[in-house]
Amino acid sequence: MKTFNALLTSAAGSVPLEAHFHGNALVAGDGDGDGGVDVARIVVSVGGMEQPELFLNWLDAQGRQVTLKPLSADDIATVLRDAPPSLQPSLQKLWNERLHNRRQVSGWLAGLTGAALLAGGLLWWQGNNAIGAVAGLIPLSTEKQLGELALAQVRTQGSLTGNGAAQQTVQEIGQRLTAGSRYQYRWFVKQDDSINAFAMPGGIIVVHTGLLRQAGSPGELAGVLAHEVQHVEQRHSLRQMITSLGWGALMAVTIGDISGVAAMLAHQAGTMYFSRDMEEEADRLGVQALQRARIRPDGMLTFFQKLGEENQAQAPGWISSHPQTAARVRRITALIEATPCPACQPLDSNHWQAMKAALPPADKK
Repeated sequence: MKTFNALLTSAAGSVPLEAHFHGNALVAGDGDGDGGVDVARIVVSVGGMEQPELFLNWLDAQGRQVTLKPLSADDIATVLRDAPPSLQPSLQKLWNERLHNRRQVSGWLAGLTGAALLAGGLLWWQGNNAIGAVAGLIPLSTEKQLGELALAQVRTQGSLTGNGAAQQTVQEIGQRLTAGSRYQYRWFVKQDDSINAFAMPGGIIVVHTGLLRQAGSPGELAGVLAHEVQHVEQRHSLRQMITSLGWGALMAVTIGDISGVAAMLAHQAGTMYFSRDMEEEADRLGVQALQRARIRPDGMLTFFQKLGEENQAQAPGWISSHPQTAARVRRITALIEATPCPACQPLDSNHWQAMKAALPPADKK
């Protein structure tokens, strides 16, 4: 049994320890495979700006992320050599890509001109606003890869489905709102009682079953989806994700080295805080998207009115990350009144009743 030195980071903090593989389990600290983590639960990511770093990520029993980082080059070599066969493909692929990208980075940095350095200094001086602006220049292909990494992290939490009556309903409505988009949208439903929906870079939309229960009509669900789609279309999700991760992540993503930020994406999905301007823009353009699809936009209005009437002590976290509900209702009302749409009709869905009947009961805990 070959051990390696590593740093274990969890909700409890960071602690150095020895780790090893035992069969198909990763054991952090003393013990054998019975107390280890099944490698099927592990998501591999790599990073490091100066020296390549390797991360093994998984979720604990409470759904919180845990990361194990081998400390030295020798420790990384031990992991690459001794990891079980089921983990080897992702390990070798990402590690080899990281080494290749690092060589590209070295050449790229060596080729920077004085003008580019000056521009970089100005961007640094401008802080987070500059990060958001530069993030908007990231190629669409890189944005899609970043979204895929985020999706892979969300999948490790379980309870995510890309089929069934609920997913078909979300997809059916969403496709009407995204006709002609440069993104190829993918629609998922997550078994979660919280009233939540979120967008990830590259056109990935996730809706919680709690929100599907709360929506009283296809039009209300369309209002939520129209808003989330605009976070993708305006690249809000990409900008905010990169802004929150900081300059190191921006540098890596800008040059196409996205694997290094994978370990930080899981906690962002579903909890991302957008600026007030971004939220208002998503509402405004969401109403326009509903009208272009000939869907009456009052579903967006009634959904937020319904949430605003609930006991604020029990308001879902999703609401707290959005503008105050009462102010939001006033703005959406003004938008609808200012842009009447005689051709818009109430939305119907072929899957609505089947979706409602198929939703699992809420957890009463």
